Amino acid sequence: MQNKTILVTGANGGLGNAFIEALLEQNPKKIYAAARDIKTLESFENRDSVELLELDITDTSSLQAAREKANDIDVLINNAGVNSNGRIFSTNSNDMDVNYKGTANLCKSYFEYAKEHKMQIINISSIVALCNLPIMAEYSISKSALHSFTQALRAELKAYGSEVYEVFPGPIDTRLTEGADMPKANPMDVAKEVLKCVAKREFDIFPDGFAKMIQERLTADPKGVEADFAMSVAG
Repeated sequence: MQNKTILVTGANGGLGNAFIEALLEQNPKKIYAAARDIKTLESFENRDSVELLELDITDTSSLQAAREKANDIDVLINNAGVNSNGRIFSTNSNDMDVNYKGTANLCKSYFEYAKEHKMQIINISSIVALCNLPIMAEYSISKSALHSFTQALRAELKAYGSEVYEVFPGPIDTRLTEGADMPKANPMDVAKEVLKCVAKREFDIFPDGFAKMIQERLTADPKGVEADFAMSVAG
């Protein structure tokens, strides 16, 4: 990422913070650290090479303003996301609006640009994009939609030289998993693994031990994984 200009959404979260710090170690030209509430980015306010960017990926006017300001990027890391922990048919979920629609709309705003500038787009999905975890069904569904969208975007941009990556992490120790009693990956470890895999042009990235284990099980015994995940709502 040396000498590149990078936009990171959700920069105020645990993984977003980790991406900023990991990227700074690689001497980028500039990092746009984006969040819906710019006040949550105060820790980056006086950091060299970091420019704060107010961005709500669910708001059309915010998207347009951010796109006009961040008009010179080489890399887009779509890290912004929510987890309502909603089961199926939950009435208070905005997972789809943020995780899929918001990310897709931001990508759309750079779509023509990406045809001319050979961008790298990195979409942070989840291992539950590949098998629904019913206790957080709405989150899983939104990430499955993002997975399908990412495949289509990759196909559309391939001929233009832009690269589209997808990351399938397991649980990460951030506020999205607060209160969950499970092993969690360190955000900095995940961020560094993602950047390492992108440098090697690995387009589907499983950045932690849990993600790699589920990937292997989905290849060998997909119905077994589905049955195990279904236990999250058993009884």
